[in-house]
Amino acid sequence: MNLKRTIDAARRWADEHRELVIIGVALPLSTLATAVDKAKQLVTKQSEPDEHGVRVARVMSDVKRYAAARKRGEAWAQKPLRTDRKGAASLNTRVADKSRAQTVRMNDLTAILAVDGGRGVVRLEPFATVGDVAEHLDQVGLQLEATIEMKDATLGGLVMALGMTTHSHVCGLVHDTVTAYEIVTADGELVRATADNEHADLFRALPWSHGTLGLLVALEMRVIPAPSHVRLVYRPFYSLDAYAEEYRRLVIDEDPPHFVETLIFGKDRAVILEGHLATQDEVRAGKLPVNAVSRYYKPLFYKHVEGMLELGESRRHEELVPMYDYLMRHDRSMCMCLAQILPTANEPWFRYTMGWMLPPNTTFLKGTRPEAERENTIRRQVWQEYAFPAEHFAEMVRHVHDAFEIYPLLAYPCKVIDHGGLVRLPGNRGRAYSGTAETTAFLDIGIYGFPQRVREGDEQFPAVTRVRELEQKARSLGGFLHTYCDVFSTETEFTEMFDHTLWREMRARYAANGTFPTIYEKVKPEMDPLQFLEEEQSWAGKGEGADPIGELPRQQL
Repeated sequence: MNLKRTIDAARRWADEHRELVIIGVALPLSTLATAVDKAKQLVTKQSEPDEHGVRVARVMSDVKRYAAARKRGEAWAQKPLRTDRKGAASLNTRVADKSRAQTVRMNDLTAILAVDGGRGVVRLEPFATVGDVAEHLDQVGLQLEATIEMKDATLGGLVMALGMTTHSHVCGLVHDTVTAYEIVTADGELVRATADNEHADLFRALPWSHGTLGLLVALEMRVIPAPSHVRLVYRPFYSLDAYAEEYRRLVIDEDPPHFVETLIFGKDRAVILEGHLATQDEVRAGKLPVNAVSRYYKPLFYKHVEGMLELGESRRHEELVPMYDYLMRHDRSMCMCLAQILPTANEPWFRYTMGWMLPPNTTFLKGTRPEAERENTIRRQVWQEYAFPAEHFAEMVRHVHDAFEIYPLLAYPCKVIDHGGLVRLPGNRGRAYSGTAETTAFLDIGIYGFPQRVREGDEQFPAVTRVRELEQKARSLGGFLHTYCDVFSTETEFTEMFDHTLWREMRARYAANGTFPTIYEKVKPEMDPLQFLEEEQSWAGKGEGADPIGELPRQQL
């Protein structure tokens, strides 16, 4: 009994002094975990490019053995097939439960295989990270056409789920920059899918498929020349209508800035960032200050941007930012999520003494997260991101403000290209693909943090209900959610948001049914958020806590 009281007291102390625990324990251990991971890679040399063929042959052999055993009815091979990557390793909110799956060893497919400047492509293994690839390309004056600003994100994960950048209004989503996928199918065969070969339908179906059509073992992506610096232009706005209109204008302009981004710090307070590729003459002239924004002692980037609100109406600030620093500008702050776990991270004393340990090792943090903390992220915090037609930007900002009052918000642009796959333009879902790609301008909002009412101590804030309202809003506008976030949709609602027609055809054509999980099985949270709806409804009866989407049968929930 005394031991139990001691443990309970220790837990209470840790909860009350959470930031001290993170600084004194979690952050050093996560830094150590990162160092150990890198040391293992160096010692084992498990990702040598010239051993790629051996690694792929191993994957093919394992899948063929599984397929044969499945046909014979052996019990172990009736489990769905997944990669052996740790459930906590991916940069999403959930921890994948692979205990009921049969895994294939693939976690060593991390190599950068070749850079072909003449063709403008880089060939990669699926678990090559954005940070490693961006650094490698930066050394030869190149960059991915679409570079996500999170170093630990894997390229395979981005193209099989969703990747969006501040250049996406020009090039589309990250998967739109892929020129070839190399897939091991359910029968263990290696298939190379391109936009114009015999596997062109598979090529169109793979984006957003989350590894449900085959196992990705390599891909080719477009690269472009990269200057040494980006000229960043910061412009503050003090009216929602003003920044919404200007943001949309920039995105659809015939000659837009190379990079565009908006950070929203209040419903009527935002900063629009325009990024222009700097010429060598601009850099040599020395007329603009140079700001290496990703250095460990620098203010977190979003806090640096927030300072631009002090400029005043119709004012601007310009500076040169080294290209790699720009591309990784949100990495240290975990895309502004760090403040949720470490509020002092931007304080000068912390940056200069411990800033070099940022960002924390996400795999370590997720792997050591207690179940109660996972429930907390579902019921008291919001981790959501949605894209929708650009003309609805102000409407969506108002909805998010009224629902949550969470700031800052991260807003990105993207050109949605409808190839008849899972992501379609509004009105095209369920329609036969014409064979000609259609495009339209979308904008995107990322919402990360505690709602205002939760910060004020409200223990009965209906977070799950509010997120479902937001999902319904996005669906009604022809938008879509980012599946690295928590998915609070039912399977029926999720299917309405994404067009599964071509995906189902490819599941049948490549014998993936039964071998690989469905997309919904891959993206639904490991803890069912819908179990909390009834309690939220009871808080307000038919009022604020009620589920606005309707009375769905429990079997659908």
